[in-house]
Parts: sequence; structure tokens; C-alpha cells
Amino acid sequence: MTEEQLAKSLRRGDLSALEELMDRYTPYVSSVVSRILRGRKADVEELTADVFLAAWDSRDKLRPGQVKGWLGAVARNRAFNLLRADHENLPLEEDVLLLETDGPDRELDRKETARVVNAALSRLDKPQRELFVRHYYYGQTVQEAALAMGLNLSTAKTWLRRGRETLKTILEKEGYGHETAGNLQADG
Repeated sequence: MTEEQLAKSLRRGDLSALEELMDRYTPYVSSVVSRILRGRKADVEELTADVFLAAWDSRDKLRPGQVKGWLGAVARNRAFNLLRADHENLPLEEDVLLLETDGPDRELDRKETARVVNAALSRLDKPQRELFVRHYYYGQTVQEAALAMGLNLSTAKTWLRRGRETLKTILEKEGYGHETAGNLQADG
């Protein structure tokens, strides 16, 4: 079944289309949720099921060519909302802003840089840090991240700009020049 046929069948209320949607996209949705809710298997399973329930409830909005993106966006937003509701910190893994290495001899430099960047990120206010993680690590657009966090777009852009400036200052004080700080360029 093509994605266009799938979307049409869903809009008609065909439950077999929902089964097809789940068969096709459960691994993808589960991996999106798992990346955010690391180590919380029961939450991952429940949230994955909730995403497909949301797809069924919003089946009139699903358009061919956009189904996977819609499912991914809903999965990310719901996972972040669950973290926020649980008052947990967003995961700031070592690989958030790692630099590419050109050989094993740079591994220590890379780990030290990641440590310094993560330490600098931890000095931002929690909402500003969440915006950074959503945008730079999870790849949400500024608009998607702002919407998910209940911010207006201009506020989100201002927070990102100020945050980049703050991180640049912190990194420069730690002895990292413009090469490291330059990785935090404006995206618009």
C-alpha cells in the first residue's frame, strides 16, 4: 500500500490502515522516543502507542509524503513533554556537540571538548538549555521547538542568540577559541 493509499484509507476510518501504519512506522517512532527517554522502556512503549492513537485521532491531517515527519514530530514533542512533566533534566549526553575526529589521537581532545561544552550548557537556565537541546541536538526547527515549549518565535530566536553568545564567552574563558565556539553559529 502506498503512503497515499494509506492516508486515504486512514481518512475513511479503515482500521486495517491503522494496523499498516503501525507495522510500517513503529520501529521509527519507537527509536525517536527511545533516544529521548533513554532507559525508560515502559514509557517508550506507552508513548509509542500514544503516537499512533494521536495519528488515528488526527487522521484527517495526515498527508502523503508527510506521515513519517508528522509521526516523528508528535513522538518528539510528547517525549519532551513527558520529561518536563516528570521534572527531569533533558539528556545532555557526551555526544551533544562532539567535534569530528581525524584519528584516535584526537579522542582525548574530543572528550575534553565535549565535557567543556556540556559544562557550559549546564550553566544556561533550564528553559534555555532545553531550547538548545531541542534545536541543536534533536534537530527541531526554531519554530517547532518554540511551539513545543510554549514560546513565541521571536523569544526563542532571542534565547538562542543570547545562549550562543553566553556559550561562546564561557568556551573562550575555558581556553577554547573561535573554532569550538564557531560551531554555535546562528541558524536564523
